[in-house]
Amino acid sequence: MRVFLNKKGWTINLVAATILLLGACSNTDNNGNEPLEEEDPSESQVSEVTVEHLKGEMTFESVPERIAVLDVQFLDHMLALEEQPVGTVFAETDNGLPEYLGDLPGDPELLGTYLEPNIEAILSIEPDLIIATDAHEDIYDQLESIAPTLVLDRMEDWQTVQLKFGDILNHPDEAQQIVDEYDQKVSDLKIALDEKIGDQTVALIRPRDDMIRLHTTEHRTAAILYEDLGLTPPDMATESTDTSSMISIEVMPELDADHLFLLQDDTNEQLTNEFKDTSVWKGLKAVTEDHVYEKNTALWIGYYSPLAIDIVLDEIAEELN
Repeated sequence: MRVFLNKKGWTINLVAATILLLGACSNTDNNGNEPLEEEDPSESQVSEVTVEHLKGEMTFESVPERIAVLDVQFLDHMLALEEQPVGTVFAETDNGLPEYLGDLPGDPELLGTYLEPNIEAILSIEPDLIIATDAHEDIYDQLESIAPTLVLDRMEDWQTVQLKFGDILNHPDEAQQIVDEYDQKVSDLKIALDEKIGDQTVALIRPRDDMIRLHTTEHRTAAILYEDLGLTPPDMATESTDTSSMISIEVMPELDADHLFLLQDDTNEQLTNEFKDTSVWKGLKAVTEDHVYEKNTALWIGYYSPLAIDIVLDEIAEELN
């Protein structure tokens, strides 16, 4: 069957001719006539689903077979549903696909980085659907000329995105199950952490640009700590409407966090070590009580999607529970 594309927010119509099969039947009816073989209604009925995105709506009457994703977290969303795109961008911080995904069967084609997708590579894999983000606005027309392009808000909550992938891939029940299992896991862990650390404060920090980036309660990963798990943020993490604020090493004692999740990667390893050598750092309460937990930056703040977040939850439980 051939898929045709009509532009009304890109509607994907599956056009199939109704085939009437006439053939001899081994049995005849009571009058000796050969009955007509009727078409199975289930074969002609296709469930239609419409997905909202930043460019309007896209209606699917069939499951796309060749999907290109321009964000690694979308690769995660697909793998969670046991599906895989034919092509994906890779993360600059990992210089390839993230280790937590393991070895992927079939090795999807690498299409450049999230910030600089390779248009020629995308064209070469002949996708029938491209899933991009608002960061790709400048190349949207080029992408749309290759294949229908669904544009998602990269900062949208991952549960909503997962349900959209469930609709696109015709796995709505599986997508809902992923969301429900997350909710249950968070609920159980929240109870355990409340009993273990109570109202002790927890901060998420990342040394960068000769300063320390404090991820506030507005940050989507910090929201897992504070909203989902109900952990207590330091006052300083609640004082900004931005997702992060920059503080100096000298201000760290004022943060006064009982627990520090320290985001670490190759780009800030040297700076982190410099901070660790200071008397200020060595005197921090979290440091003296051995409550500093080094975690992978990309995993914690780069891949806001179900497989990665499940690992993040496990790491939080391992350190705090």
